[in-house]
Amino acid sequence: MKTFKCSCKDRQILFFESSHCLACNRVVGLDDNFNQVEPYEFDQKSNQYFKAEQPKTRYQKCDNHADYKVCNGMVNLNTFVPIEGKDEVLCFACRFNETVPDLSIAEHIPLWKKMEEAKRRALYTLKALSLPLQNIRQNAEGGLSFDFTADRDVNDHFVSKLKGQDAVFTGHDCGHITINIAEADDVARSHTKQAMRESYRTLLGHFRHELGHYYFDKLIACSSEKHRLCKTYFGDDELDYQEALDKHYKKDNSENWRDAYISEYATMHPYEDWAETWAHYMHIMDTLETAKNFSITGSTSGEATDNGEVKELTLPQGAYFFSAQTSITSILDAWMDFSIILNSLNRSMGMNDAYPFVLTQKVRTKLSFIHHAIHDKLDRMPALVEE
Repeated sequence: MKTFKCSCKDRQILFFESSHCLACNRVVGLDDNFNQVEPYEFDQKSNQYFKAEQPKTRYQKCDNHADYKVCNGMVNLNTFVPIEGKDEVLCFACRFNETVPDLSIAEHIPLWKKMEEAKRRALYTLKALSLPLQNIRQNAEGGLSFDFTADRDVNDHFVSKLKGQDAVFTGHDCGHITINIAEADDVARSHTKQAMRESYRTLLGHFRHELGHYYFDKLIACSSEKHRLCKTYFGDDELDYQEALDKHYKKDNSENWRDAYISEYATMHPYEDWAETWAHYMHIMDTLETAKNFSITGSTSGEATDNGEVKELTLPQGAYFFSAQTSITSILDAWMDFSIILNSLNRSMGMNDAYPFVLTQKVRTKLSFIHHAIHDKLDRMPALVEE
C-alpha cells in the first residue's frame, strides 16, 4: 500500500481507509481511479465536491460513504453511469457488491464496514498488479461480484441460527464470491480459528483466497497449455472435490504438509492449494509495498558501528514489487528478511506472530508460478525439477 498525504500545510498522513484529514478536517477519499487517497473541497451551492487542482470535475460521496460511513469512495460525476433501474451512486469498489448485509440490523453495519475495508484493500492490490478487474455489469459473463450475508444472530456472535435462513458458506462460484459476515466478527472468527486449529485466519485472507479461485479461472483454466502446466505444480485439479473435502476432514492432523504446502488447508485439493498460495502472494506483495513506502527496515543483517549504533536497515527502495520486471526471487528473499522483523515487532507487543508460516523451496516454487501467471510469463517459468 502506498503512502498518502494530505495537501494541507501539515502534510498529514492519510491511510487507505481515511475519510477525513485529522489536521485540516477536509473530506478525503478514493476516486474511481482507485489509486490515490486525497482531499476534496466542498461547493455548498452545488452540494458537490471537487479537487483543488481540478475544480470543474465534480464528485459525490458514494452512497455507502455518505449514508453508512462504511467506505471512503468518491464518485466522479462527469463519468459516472448509473445502473439501469437503480437510484444509487456507488464508487468503484461498491459497484462490485450484489448483496450487502441486512441493514435494518444496526449491529451489521460496523461488520459491513470491516468487510468493505478488507475488500477494497484486496481490490487495490489486484488493480496495482494490472489484473483484469470488472464487475458483472461491465462483464456479465466473466465479471466479479460479492454477496455479504448472515445465517446466524449477530447479537450472540453468530452462535444462534436465524429462522428461515439457509446456511451461508463462504466460497466462490463462477465469479460470484460469498462471504459470511460472521468472519468480520472478531469473537466468531476466533472461535472458528480455534475449532479449525488454524494458526492464521483473517477477513482479508478470506477475500484473497476466494479471489484466488476467481483468477484461476481467468488466468489458468482458460488455456489448456497453462492448465496443463499448472497441474505439474499444484496437482490434478480434476480430482473429485467433495471426496477430497470429506477425506481432508476425516484424516488425523499431520505436520508433514509443511514441506510442500503453505497451509494445512492447501493439502485438501489442488484448487485450495492454488487459492491459499495466491492469497499468500497477495499478502506478501501488499505488505512489502507498504513497508517500502514507509521506509521500514527490511533486513536482519544490521551490524553495530564502532560507537555502538546500529546501521540503518532498509528494503531495496528502488524495487517496485508490483512490477513484472521485479524477480520473484528478490521478492521472496526480501519477504523472508522482513517477515522476521514483522514477527519480532509483534512479539515485542505481546502478540502472536503476524506471519506464522514457513516458505520451503516447494512453496517458493508455487509462489513463483503464481507470479509468472499474473504477469503472463509462464513461458519463462523455470522447469520444475522433482527432488
